[in-house]
Amino acid sequence: MIDAPKKPHSGLGYKWHVMLVVSIGVFMSTLDSSIISVSLPTLTDYFNTDIPTIEWVILAYLLAITTLLLTFGRLSDMYGRKNIFSIGIFIFTIGSGLCSISITVDQLIAFRVLQGIGAAMIMANGPAIITDVFPFAERGKALGLMGAVVSVGLMAGPALGGFLIDLSGWQSIFYINIPIGIFGTAYAIRILKSDGKNTKQNNSKIWNVQAKQSTQKFDILGAVFMFIGITALLLAITRGQELGWYSSEIIGLFILSIAFILWFLVVEYKFEHRTNHNNTQPLVELSLFKNLPFSASNISSFLSFMAMFAVTLLMPYYMENILDYSPKYVGMALISIPLIMALVAPVSGWMADRTNSYALSSLGMVITCIALYFLATLGPDSSFSDIALRLSIVGLGMGLFHSPNNSIIMGSVPKDRLGIAGGLMAMMRNLGMVTGIAIAGTVFTRSFQLQQASGATYETAFMAGFHNAFIVAAIICAVGILTSLVRGNKGHIVS
Repeated sequence: MIDAPKKPHSGLGYKWHVMLVVSIGVFMSTLDSSIISVSLPTLTDYFNTDIPTIEWVILAYLLAITTLLLTFGRLSDMYGRKNIFSIGIFIFTIGSGLCSISITVDQLIAFRVLQGIGAAMIMANGPAIITDVFPFAERGKALGLMGAVVSVGLMAGPALGGFLIDLSGWQSIFYINIPIGIFGTAYAIRILKSDGKNTKQNNSKIWNVQAKQSTQKFDILGAVFMFIGITALLLAITRGQELGWYSSEIIGLFILSIAFILWFLVVEYKFEHRTNHNNTQPLVELSLFKNLPFSASNISSFLSFMAMFAVTLLMPYYMENILDYSPKYVGMALISIPLIMALVAPVSGWMADRTNSYALSSLGMVITCIALYFLATLGPDSSFSDIALRLSIVGLGMGLFHSPNNSIIMGSVPKDRLGIAGGLMAMMRNLGMVTGIAIAGTVFTRSFQLQQASGATYETAFMAGFHNAFIVAAIICAVGILTSLVRGNKGHIVS
């Protein structure tokens, strides 16, 4: 165990030091989900390889994160969030350094997996640590700030990546993580207190909690089944368009995914309902999903990111290929989403804290749905200000939605299950991102091909695919409105 340090002498309260150190880790890990995208053409030329191979630079990172989030969430509940989080930043930093000196594309892909392992340890613990140290009355505001950090990291990646590559080459997008990661690791070790010391429990209670954790055994079987099931699912989703959704490979991957996820559920159910498993704790306690606010909020989060990532995929192509804007202007337009979210999310969380009402979250989904429909009506002669305004409305809706929604998720579980709740929340986000990109890409490509086959010009065919993809995204968001409303106006909060 890493011993808890003395409280720093800064004027900032302990909780704000924690917010800062968690924000550093979460920002780096989410930034590296998107910053790599603008480097793909450069990497293809540098390593003299093809697009299907270089795509694994992205996929390897996302696969590692998504398949390991639940594992590290459970391990942090059992063995301490400070340890897992601090080690995660260290591993992520080492992975970044190794990525920057990769000689072959295979080395780069392998080191991206190492980065993803560290990122999974960070993402699974960030919300749990924040929820644990902030009082109930400030939970929504704190998670709103964390949501803003996630959004800025995801959306700022392409713009920052383009700037760094032009300035210092593709290696610079990994160099930048090294000094930040070294500082973040040292700061986490110094600042974060060991679990059980963040709350005003007496020593006997702390001892009992630690003794209970020390006798728990990790659910290895469930972790393996979940890893295989989620890996197969992500491979099917990401390769479906290229190989064909009805190809034997993709159908086989979907069948494999369903089989192992069902097997995982059976194993978890048995561990949860039997007492003769040598105190092995299930990776996910299925009883958590009996809590309607918890279940509905996770589903709503999944749907929101699924709808959102049509914007990330298609807007750069629309602005560059149809409107002839440079990448700099594309970045300036897209940055309006995280900018508005960063302003709105903390306010939305603060209002949810004050009222204990989550109507703002549902309202945010409504606004996002309307904004996605507005984006679908953009044309080949739309102005930059018109685009930025509509993207800002997307940011407004997402900012209103995520803070109360995340507060419900993290507030609906006991403190000793915050790690697994944070892992599930991050997994829903990543699955939504990957699925959203796959759906938007499939709808766009199918519509584009049908239009060109009928003799339409490139511009007409592109705008048809663009329109249909955003209509589908708006429909997905509309379903998210329903799941958001189903949970009720007030979350069942565990303080």
